[in-house]
Amino acid sequence: MTPSSAPFERFSHLYIERRVLELPQTKRIMARLTGAQVIIIEHYKDLFNRRGQNYDLQERSKKLILAHKEAPYMYEGSFYSDGFGFEHFFYTAGMLGCVYDCDYCYLQGLYNSANIVLFVNTEDFFDALLPYLGRPTLVAISYDTDTLALESLALQSRAWIEFARTQAQLHLEIRTKSANIRAIDDLEPLDRVVLAWTLSPQSVIERYEHDTPSLAARLRAIVRALELGWRVRVCIDPVLDVEGCDALYGALIDELFLHVSPEALYSLTLGTFRMSAQHLRRLKSLRRSDLPFYPYEVREGMALYPLETEQRILSSLHEHAARYLEPQRIRLWQQP
Repeated sequence: MTPSSAPFERFSHLYIERRVLELPQTKRIMARLTGAQVIIIEHYKDLFNRRGQNYDLQERSKKLILAHKEAPYMYEGSFYSDGFGFEHFFYTAGMLGCVYDCDYCYLQGLYNSANIVLFVNTEDFFDALLPYLGRPTLVAISYDTDTLALESLALQSRAWIEFARTQAQLHLEIRTKSANIRAIDDLEPLDRVVLAWTLSPQSVIERYEHDTPSLAARLRAIVRALELGWRVRVCIDPVLDVEGCDALYGALIDELFLHVSPEALYSLTLGTFRMSAQHLRRLKSLRRSDLPFYPYEVREGMALYPLETEQRILSSLHEHAARYLEPQRIRLWQQP
């Protein structure tokens, strides 16, 4: 698959749980994937969780699994991510797996399979969240995936945005590397929804972010989202300690603000590579990249750059970003 093609065009096989065959979402997706071979299964875990799968081979030919999600539908915000000050911070798993193939992604260490599970009972997620919506609540809907990348097929971002429109206390973050802003450009923007783009230097994208849109394509999507009136956060995260790191990522910040007015940006997040040490061990065993073999430090179960390296990178990039933004609009992810 090339980054410019629709991600769902490569699904040669469509596995469907018997219990969701008659759901409207299932029928709509089947109508879009007319060229895929349909296989009926009893439970997605029989396929997705089985041992001995070849992750690397599956990355080259991902399959789509349509399934019914059972409780829990919400998970407490992870230690590895930013809740942006919300007391109630959750993430959802409307999809398992991702159409992209980034060498630093912890999903390789989390799942046995590179295939994608799409849960089609989205309304159950909404019902499970309702008891929490008496106070401001943040939900990250693309924490374990990239919903916008598959939006043209799955329509999950759209469903969540429309649900948030009916719930005055619900705030959403939709994190993405996709350039697929056209999939939601007919929706009226909502100021409680933040579209958060992950940016990397083009050389890092080419080396480590396989199948993802180029930096230029992501920047065009950001510009379009801002023109449409969406709140946009840019995440230069994870920053990788590659050769010439400070200059390379400093130039990325300059490139961002060459295209985007600082006043238009909602916020900027900076963070260095981090991963559960357990997941990192799994990545090493896959031997798909040089990234897992960096001499990380393990602190409280998390693999990170040595503290001096982490502080050097974040200090340098914060100083660079402060040329464009006030300090309160720059967020740093650091080990507490």
